[in-house]
Amino acid sequence: MGARVAPERRRRRPHGCRHRPARDRSGREHLGGHLRPGRPMSELTWEDARGGAGLRVTVPVAMSPDQAARDLAPRLSALAGERAPASSHGEGARAQRAVPVVTIDGYSGSGKSTLAAALARLVNGWQVLHLDDWYPGWDGLEAGGDIARRIAADLRGGRASSYEAWDWENGTTGATIRVPLVPTIIEGCGAIEAEADLAIWIADPGEDERRARALARDGQTYAPHWQRWAEQDLGRSLP
Repeated sequence: MGARVAPERRRRRPHGCRHRPARDRSGREHLGGHLRPGRPMSELTWEDARGGAGLRVTVPVAMSPDQAARDLAPRLSALAGERAPASSHGEGARAQRAVPVVTIDGYSGSGKSTLAAALARLVNGWQVLHLDDWYPGWDGLEAGGDIARRIAADLRGGRASSYEAWDWENGTTGATIRVPLVPTIIEGCGAIEAEADLAIWIADPGEDERRARALARDGQTYAPHWQRWAEQDLGRSLP
């Protein structure tokens, strides 16, 4: 049997209920505020990404996900246009078939999946991948970042990719999911480890606020694992 195609919203979140695979966190988080006409992009902080690959932008705490998405969507559309395939053959054609990759990272509860969902509503032809779908368990943040790095390298190199989904209920690997060669947003803790055309970091609103959001969203399912995950999350060396 061949590999499955990466699902649009298939989630098994390490910080959510396990008994509902299609559970959509972003559908329960409020996206407040609207972009005012003529609003400048000064609230976003731009800088060169690590290693000179692409750009990195920080979304400030005061900026709501929908505001950030409205400011960032034109950049994603431009990236997709720059990587549009040309009618040629050979190795040059492979490079021209490469697609852009955008990563969204931030500490647990910062609003990564909410921003990804807001962006996906504003740009056409982009798929969203969630590290929650392939972390190998509650101690798998670092390994999840490694998988994100490999997928991003494949896509930016003009190759389709894949990953092994994690079965949270049984604590083991599940089906192999195929990732098609289309413009891609990768979101989750550890996504920033991937080399991307644009790396988005969501500023930390503070642990109390993040924990309150996570528990309000997912109930007490996440509570027993909060500290275990936070030690990995806060302990990583960020670029």
